[in-house]
Order: sequence, then structure tokens, then C-alpha cells
Amino acid sequence: MMMKRLPVMGLMLGVFAAVVMLLAMDGCTAAKRVPGSAAVGAGPLRAIWVTRWDYLTPDDVRTIMRNCADLGMTDVMWQVRGQGDAYYESDLEPWGQELFRGAENPAALITIGPGYDPLALAIEEAHRRGLRLHAWINAMPLWKGTAPPLARDHPWRAHEGWRLRDAAGKAQPLGEGYVIANPALPAVRAHIARVAADIALRYDIDGVHLDYIRYVSDSMGPDEAYLTDERTLALFTRDTGRPGLGTPQDRAAHQDWIRDQITSVVRQVGAAVKLERADIAFTAAVWRRPDIARDKYLQDAAAWLNAGLIDAAFPMIYTADNDQLAGDIRAWKLASGLDRVIPGLGAYKHERGQPIAAQIRSLPDPRRVALFAYSTFYESRAPGQDRSPTASARREQRRDSVRRTLRHP
Repeated sequence: MMMKRLPVMGLMLGVFAAVVMLLAMDGCTAAKRVPGSAAVGAGPLRAIWVTRWDYLTPDDVRTIMRNCADLGMTDVMWQVRGQGDAYYESDLEPWGQELFRGAENPAALITIGPGYDPLALAIEEAHRRGLRLHAWINAMPLWKGTAPPLARDHPWRAHEGWRLRDAAGKAQPLGEGYVIANPALPAVRAHIARVAADIALRYDIDGVHLDYIRYVSDSMGPDEAYLTDERTLALFTRDTGRPGLGTPQDRAAHQDWIRDQITSVVRQVGAAVKLERADIAFTAAVWRRPDIARDKYLQDAAAWLNAGLIDAAFPMIYTADNDQLAGDIRAWKLASGLDRVIPGLGAYKHERGQPIAAQIRSLPDPRRVALFAYSTFYESRAPGQDRSPTASARREQRRDSVRRTLRHP
């Protein structure tokens, strides 16, 4: 049957009405987004980190994006990888175990999935509101917790050789902090790069945002010496010509070499991402000061910026001490300049909104800031979040102060 032909004017009016209706839905806008790679270099960038614990259901995702837009954000750092797992459809890593917390049989559900793709929905909801969405990836962590991952194909289980090992060959034990992968292994670097490139290829993201792209783990004691196993030391000797760690100079060279391995991860991941999508931002959450990052965490973030390996750095200056905030920003200015430095503020450090707003206003460019984290401002699925009336009132007060400041910095 042939379709009935409509008059041209009537057809145009119908299309116009449909567009207006779509734009009006849920308070959304259709503002054109500046590409991620351009946005991190200049102009307003108001970002917020949303952790993998903040959402479980499709309605959670929709609510989060609506709230981020209402708060005045332009960019959402959306966690898609926590510890060798995926919070999106992936053939490379298993579903994130936290998506099934509280379920009767989480081990079975991990093989099936949550019934929707959180990342795809988050992108759709963000873009409807003119928000940019960055895929936030924990790079080095393999697992966290005293119990091993449930998924049999999880990298911690499937690739035992990727774990950090000491001189006796003993692997870093599971504990309350993250155990991390060995950055000196080409297979580890290739896997992380492949994960990031796969997301960039298959999803309409605006950026890839690396986190935990450093060596020292939260659970690692000061006297624990990893990357000293026979296989890793052979790589160290191959690259440096040093026969071992017998002298202070050898041990200092070993630290420098580990730092270079972390930088190699950044370089390889960035190249893989940009090969797929040159227009998206490639950024990293880094330690609060460039000197501490480099010397203690073997994270040479200022050098990454200066060499163009990342488009922007987000130093995590999570403090209520305004003098420390100012000092850390001065350190970044000396190390790399501030054009591509987006200060990350720990909103959770403040019980009320006024001190957060004051820190935002104190920044060199108050239009360019990142806030940690979403659950500080809104009720979420985060385990352990205080949902008492007093805590809810504090969240409301924080977001009211920050909303006013972001709109009128």
C-alpha cells in the first residue's frame, strides 16, 4: 500500500512540532557540544566525577544526568572500569561485580549482565542535555578486597602473571586496598590500551579519563618492594644495562625505570585512543602536586602534559586547607603552566557549601573545575552513604551554593 502523501507545508509543521516536543522533554537542551579535545584546552569546563557505586538501574542513570545538568556541570567523568571490570558491554573484561551487589546470585548475573548498558544510556542522557561524557578508567588496579573476583575470566584470575611480585616471586596479596597490575609487562600495557580504544571506537564518548595511573597502591606498605621478581628485573636490565639492585644507584635507576613504565602506559593508551577518535579528550586524574606525584607515586604527570601525552591533567587537590590548595596550584603553574590543568576539588571535605564555593572562586579560572564527587551533592546508590535528614539537608545546601557559584563565578 502506498503511503498517503501529505502537503509539504503540513509535513514541515509536523516535523517542527516533533522537534519542539523532543527538546522540551525532561528539560533537555540540544546545545551543540564543543569536542572534548578542544574543551579541555580552553573555555568553561565544569566537571563532576560519578563513581561506579552511584548507579545500579536505568532510572539511576537518568536521575544522575538530570542532576548533573541542574547543578551546572558541562562534563561528567563517568566511571566505566574500576578493577579489571566493565560497566558497559565488553568482550574484553567481565561485568563489574558492584552492579549486582545485594542480588541472590551475583556470580550468575555477572555472566548475563544487568539487562541494559549503563554507558550507552549515560551517553544518551548526557548528550540530550548538552553534557560531555568522559569514560573514567581506573588503569592499574586489578582488584580490591580480601575475596577474589567472582568472574572466572576476570584478569586477576585469568592472568596471574600480571600481578606485582616481590624478589621471592610472591604476588601482592589481596587486601582492603587495590592490588595493581605490573606496568612493566607489555601484555598489561597492551590490554589497558585495548580496553580504552574499544570504548572509544564503540561509544560516542567525549573523552577517556585515566585514574590510578600510578605505581604505589593504597595497600602497599613502605617496605614492600615489588617489580623485583626475576622476570621484571630482566626487563629492567635489558632497558638500563644494570645487572640488578645491588647499589643505591641501581635502586634509584629502578625507581626511574618504573616511572618510565607508567609513562609508557599513558603513551600507549593515548595513542590507541587517538587512533580511533582524534577529537576526544585524553586526560588523567593525578596526584595533587606534580613533585609528590613524580617522586612518591612515580607518576610524571607534568612531563605528560609538557610532552603532549595527555590533553589535560586533573590534579586531585582534595583539601579543606585553602593555603594548601593555593600552594598546589602554584606548583602546577611552575611545572607545566595552568592552561591544561583542571583543579579537582574534594567537595566531600566540606560539610557545608560555602567553603566549596569559596574554593571554586579562588581558582585562577573558576570556570574550569572538577568536583569529587556526585554523592557529596545528591543521594545515590553509594554504599554507606548517610541518608539521614541532616545529611540530606547538607547535600542540598552544598549543591545550592555550588550551583549559584558555577552559574555566576
